[in-house]
Amino acid sequence: MSCRKFVILMVLGMVVFSSGCASLQDVLGMQKPSASLQGVKFQDIGLEFATLIFDIEIENPYSAALPLVNLDYELARDAGTFLSGKADIQSTIPANGRRTVALPAKISYMDIYNAFKDVRPGSIIPYKADLGLSVDAPVIGMLRLPIKKDGELAVPEIPKISDLDWQKMLLDKINK
Repeated sequence: MSCRKFVILMVLGMVVFSSGCASLQDVLGMQKPSASLQGVKFQDIGLEFATLIFDIEIENPYSAALPLVNLDYELARDAGTFLSGKADIQSTIPANGRRTVALPAKISYMDIYNAFKDVRPGSIIPYKADLGLSVDAPVIGMLRLPIKKDGELAVPEIPKISDLDWQKMLLDKINK
């Protein structure tokens, strides 16, 4: 092999390896898994905390099952970030398939209070979600799938009790 061919091969090799995995995946025609945030809702409202559920649809283009590893998340509104964290996930997406996964995140009422002092029960809150779903892709290894979404979150309303006739209720009890 001549010195000129060796230099050309070295330069090509350096270009391929320095361009990163994403470009190599594009050159080889490999698809990446995709994920999209379908919605966010409240669940399990308790005395000290509430649970937010992220519904994330994940598509697996590979012929092998795709293990999910973890989720990092941040929710913000105009006043700033009000929820952030990381959740470990032990789930898989079937080969050549898609699945919607419900991922829970707990938030304390003190955090809610500090972030939403100006919000009343029954209000609709615009939000921005920035999530990262980590998967262990075959051959490629660990991938972080970024997910961004703007949406609205409905704050649960306190049930109202109205038009109680205490005298009628007391008379009904006495008459029975």
